[in-house]
Amino acid sequence: MGGDMDHAQGSVEMSGEPAAPPASPVGQLLGIFANPRKTFEALAARPSYLLPLLVVLVAQTTFAIAIFQTGVVKSYSLSKLEAQGKTPEVIEATEKFFDSPAAPVIGAITAAVTTTFVLLFNSALFFFLGNLMLGARLTFKHYLCIEAYSAVLALVDLAVRAGLAIGKGTLDVRLGLGNVFGEDPGFLGRFLDTLTNPLLLWPTAVSALGVSVFSKKSFGFGVLVVLPAFVIGAILSGMNR
Repeated sequence: MGGDMDHAQGSVEMSGEPAAPPASPVGQLLGIFANPRKTFEALAARPSYLLPLLVVLVAQTTFAIAIFQTGVVKSYSLSKLEAQGKTPEVIEATEKFFDSPAAPVIGAITAAVTTTFVLLFNSALFFFLGNLMLGARLTFKHYLCIEAYSAVLALVDLAVRAGLAIGKGTLDVRLGLGNVFGEDPGFLGRFLDTLTNPLLLWPTAVSALGVSVFSKKSFGFGVLVVLPAFVIGAILSGMNR
């Protein structure tokens, strides 16, 4: 297996084109916004993910703590419990939890753990589809690098959602076609909202670009690799009531 991994690494390092000039870690983070293709070309020989992953986790936990402290999560959760006809005991216990100092801490930890799991899951799915199904020869580290840098772009969606949630006083924030549905969009509305959210389509397209650059294949190849993970995410979003 070690020989296969070395060969996979070599498929990226050995090319007839001169290597892109190295950029600083901060420059690479900024580059993913300004020129993602050049950024991935510079990362191809030595993919890295620690800095963007750290930035994403810090941002996720910060936003989670901030939105918990505004009381938006509490009021939204209590209203959902009341709409579901939960008993007063359940509603009171939930209210006590949100009033406790542990609530924002648990929210932050949950956000960090969930984000890490999603990045690892998506990277593993990319590896399976790209390498085992479609014939790319990249390491898992390449796919995790793509996911980590694309997740930095997805922080824009997180920031916009958090700002709108705080401003509107509800977590029901829609940035896509979900806006054409009523007060309760249902599974279809939430699913379509995620599929058509431009702030999520952007990092998804950049992920596809990263796969194409690293594997030296077409952009369409990258789309085939990343599209299933995006659709799965939309389905899970639709199921989130």
